[in-house]
Amino acid sequence: MDTEQKLKQWQEAGLLDSETAERISVFEKRQPAPKKLPLLLMIGLIFFSLAIFSFIAANWQAIPDLAKVLVMLALMWLFYTIAYFSEKKAFGSPLLFRVIGLAMFGATLLVAAQTFHFPLANSLLPWIMFLAALAHYFYWRNLIYSVIGFFFGATVLLSFLPDIGWVEWVLFIAVAVTWFYFSKTFAPVAFSWLLLFASGFMLWGLVEYDSLLWPIWTLFALLLLLLIVPENKQRQIRPFYLLTAGMLLVVYLAVRGQTFISLVDESHMAEAIALAAAAFGVLVLSFFKFRSLLWIAVPGLIGLLLFDETAIGLAVVAELSALGYLIIAQRQNEPLGLGFVYFIVVQFVIYIIYAWERLDMSLFFLIGALLLFLLSAIAWWINRRKEGVER
Repeated sequence: MDTEQKLKQWQEAGLLDSETAERISVFEKRQPAPKKLPLLLMIGLIFFSLAIFSFIAANWQAIPDLAKVLVMLALMWLFYTIAYFSEKKAFGSPLLFRVIGLAMFGATLLVAAQTFHFPLANSLLPWIMFLAALAHYFYWRNLIYSVIGFFFGATVLLSFLPDIGWVEWVLFIAVAVTWFYFSKTFAPVAFSWLLLFASGFMLWGLVEYDSLLWPIWTLFALLLLLLIVPENKQRQIRPFYLLTAGMLLVVYLAVRGQTFISLVDESHMAEAIALAAAAFGVLVLSFFKFRSLLWIAVPGLIGLLLFDETAIGLAVVAELSALGYLIIAQRQNEPLGLGFVYFIVVQFVIYIIYAWERLDMSLFFLIGALLLFLLSAIAWWINRRKEGVER
């Protein structure tokens, strides 16, 4: 529906007077019409591009080594040039052309590495693509560049294996923290936070001390990020802390309950106590700064509970934390979706560990339904009391 028809409808509905409608119509007529490429021209360009790539592929082996790199480099600059004029002259999709140009940049690096026999493993190639994607994101602020940056950031982490050095790890932390701090929207903040959390797993190869608790230490360390970011970014990232704490508790419960070998020994007791002390510090910090994140202190008990071979202690802590989160969230009128998912997952894990071979499937679902009905009744009773107090 064109502008004139819309203006006529708005006038008939009494939303606009005739003078305002006339001014809008004059303004719209003065705007330059969007330039579109003719369909036949677009089809011709596509077939022309396919012909060029087919010719290059068919004669790839006969092309000199240096010329291969120069060809890929020329293609990269070609697409970036097209993207520039696409944005300036308002035709096509500048974003698409830039993404293709970035892909050509990666292809140029790959061809150069293969042509001149540079090592692909543990090399600078993932680093360069990671930094290039971040540069694109900070300049154009588009979601697709954050997705590409996250992919190559994960590739950088994987390239660290099996050997990793302190310099590479610290440099990666610095880049990820910079990305997290200067990002403004949810997706790049989430991607950078996930990369920072994943970097904690690298401590298994970086530090000689063998510990099963590095993920929990990483989660506690990431709480410090909230001290340097504004409130709006804190609200964006808080669910990740709660979700990660719940997942860690469930994973450790499942592993401890299904593993008959000893996961920890007496040499880990000091670390378990230190982790519990750190959890108390996290509890105090959260109480005064981030009241909704008190729950992430719960995984700090895992170090001590791993010494219980029956995993009953872990099961009790997981169950109580799930119920406690739901009850408190209900009383504070906060969203319950995340808590319900966590509660159901905890039930499944506990059933599988302790009751899978003792219960038939009907009894399994019956107990789960009864628990959910009980929780719903508690929530209804709390709501009823609150409504009575308000009246």
